[in-house]
Amino acid sequence: MDTLKDVPEFFETQLDESLTARTESLASFRELGPPDLCHITKASAKPGVKEVGSYHYVSGVDASSSATLAAYLNSLTYALEETHAWFSKSSAWRIRSGVYWYAQNPVYCFNAFARVDVRVEVKIPGGVESYVVDLRGERHEATPEIWQETYISALLRSILYSDDANYRLAGFRKIDPIPNIEAEAHFLEAAENLFFKGWQLGSDPEIQVATVVSNHLTAGIMKYFSENFRFEHPEVASLLAQSYIGMDEEIKAVNILYDALKQSPMSYALLHVQIDFLLSKASNIG
Repeated sequence: MDTLKDVPEFFETQLDESLTARTESLASFRELGPPDLCHITKASAKPGVKEVGSYHYVSGVDASSSATLAAYLNSLTYALEETHAWFSKSSAWRIRSGVYWYAQNPVYCFNAFARVDVRVEVKIPGGVESYVVDLRGERHEATPEIWQETYISALLRSILYSDDANYRLAGFRKIDPIPNIEAEAHFLEAAENLFFKGWQLGSDPEIQVATVVSNHLTAGIMKYFSENFRFEHPEVASLLAQSYIGMDEEIKAVNILYDALKQSPMSYALLHVQIDFLLSKASNIG
């Protein structure tokens, strides 16, 4: 059977069983939700041969619209070697349909704000259909607001869980969620639009109650810029540390200062933040 090149693939014992399992587990999703699920149905050109379903989990795909998710599915055909391509002359198989699931609270693609699964079906030949499935399994329209929430939900999963070994299910594929400056601008614009809804996503366990400034959205923004700028410019860590102190996340601030000062022990900006922090603690004790 033709298989995807450089993409993990699970083959179903019964067609669509992974999709059924996804729907049945929607109500159990917690926090930001699971990785996105890409399902493909392969139909043989030979008569009498049963259709075969395969799927893989993926993180980092642009989930801002049905078009971007459909583009991901279509891109899989180009990830195959010529002799294995579904659309090559030598192939006995063709893609009948692909289903991209999003969920909410985790995601299929889970929209963690609305706690729904956003699904895009690409039918070949045919067209593209997108819709929302709620926790009761009922279908709804995918509105622009839902798409923006789904996009941010998918990005936050990719950013916050990128180094979490427990999150990487078997058959997991990770893609860079913000590959260029245009994607970064899109992320920041969407994050700004949803900033005051960030508390709906929940927060890290050490924060008992999510707030406007302490939640998964703000944590994702901080982590993204921390990873992108801190190592090239250690003094940028002074801004991150000040932000965390203002958010009452002092342990994170102290850890950032510690790591940055090991790289730049004589940095005035870093030492200034550290001194101000220590003086504030000393005055509280006094």
